[in-house]
Amino acid sequence: MTLLIDIGNTALKWTLMDASGVTGVVRVEHHRDGGLAGRLAVAWQGVPEGSRAVACSVASADARGDAERAAATRHIRIEWQSSEVRHESAFVLVNGYRNPEQLGADRWHGMLGACRRLLRQSFVLVAAGTATTIDCVETGAGESRFVGGCIAPGQRLMLDALASRTAWLPLAAGSAVDFPDHTDDAIVTGILDAQAGLVERFVRRFARRLDHWPAVLLSGGDAGSLAERLHGSGFGLSIEHNLVLAGLAARAGAPIPESTR
Repeated sequence: MTLLIDIGNTALKWTLMDASGVTGVVRVEHHRDGGLAGRLAVAWQGVPEGSRAVACSVASADARGDAERAAATRHIRIEWQSSEVRHESAFVLVNGYRNPEQLGADRWHGMLGACRRLLRQSFVLVAAGTATTIDCVETGAGESRFVGGCIAPGQRLMLDALASRTAWLPLAAGSAVDFPDHTDDAIVTGILDAQAGLVERFVRRFARRLDHWPAVLLSGGDAGSLAERLHGSGFGLSIEHNLVLAGLAARAGAPIPESTR
């Protein structure tokens, strides 16, 4: 068994993968709640001692240290993964960042996971979490290439910023509507339309480069609300969660699932 671990800005996700590359149920621990090492030690009691562990993290050193301490209780050493210049397995992904090492490990492994699920397709990957990231991958001539992407505050960060940096605006709990007529809906609509507009601009820009529509994948905790706001945008999209874990499976040498070949 291989333990796969994705530590994001807010939560740690983990799952077990067998020798054939099949993964189990994904478990989530929110590491900002404190006591992460103890909770993981309990959760990992069923993981065979000495198992392999493959992980990436964009969180604090404390969260990473908690994971290492919990893994040590099962005599497991975590193999921490960062972005690569080039990945070669059942597919090839080239990192087109000017400084490949600067690319966040979560973004890189999310793209690897998307490549694993969308063989031989160009795509835009939108991760809607604490931050919203949009990354474009172009496929052709036997390999895929990450051509670039952007980073913006996520929905919750935008809500928090308005509530904390203005005198009269609340931490809104409204809905996105076409013509808001009260403040909570006005804030939520503005934020979701800003997120959706950013996605639309990137997708259309990339479509012009490709001369056809790319696949569009949404992931992250706010993928559902963003997908609703993107309805009717003119391009197809799908929600695909846990792509970072799928990317870590690729780094661990897992074969491509039969369903995607």
